[in-house]
Amino acid sequence: MRKAFRLLLCLFLLVDIGVQAWIRADAQVRGDASAENANSVNLFNFNTLPQINQSDFASLIFPMMRGDIFLPPLIFTNETSPLLYNAIAKRLGVRYRFFGIDDRGYDCSGFVWRVYQEAGADFERVAARTLWRQLPEASGVGARQFGNLVFFNNLRHVGIVRDAYSFYHASRSQGVTLSFFAGYWDKRVTGYRRAPMPLSSIPLEIGD
Repeated sequence: MRKAFRLLLCLFLLVDIGVQAWIRADAQVRGDASAENANSVNLFNFNTLPQINQSDFASLIFPMMRGDIFLPPLIFTNETSPLLYNAIAKRLGVRYRFFGIDDRGYDCSGFVWRVYQEAGADFERVAARTLWRQLPEASGVGARQFGNLVFFNNLRHVGIVRDAYSFYHASRSQGVTLSFFAGYWDKRVTGYRRAPMPLSSIPLEIGD
């Protein structure tokens, strides 16, 4: 039995060797016939492949979240102030503190007073209700311009308008932050007042 198995194995190996030899001989014949074409068109000539630059993979890189995505625009017109922008930007994330007026913590009116003081305004730190009485009304399309004040909950809360969709304020739960009007806050708006200072009178640092 073992002898027969060995004979079959040897026969199989001989057949396999013969087939491999035939394949190689056939490939050599075909290769000689196409040698001239291979010299002119070489599908595996790596010198003809296009170069791949690192920039070609830019679309594969996932975008990173920008830290300034919630900040006011960097191009300022005569309706905005880079001084006020900077004063707000560096206080984002500062915690809420009752009656707070410095970077240890702010309440809503303390935050408004501090950033406007830094931008050059000169008015006393007062409650939101008093600010409402002191400042002129802002209405229509111009109400939601950067720098105007927005009041909520029957004058119990105040923030600084960023644009038509959002505003900055000192939130009890989040500290100084950006919130959006849509939803919760839009239903609680009492009204708008113009900025405590003419923003267009502040020398602009960027643009005109």
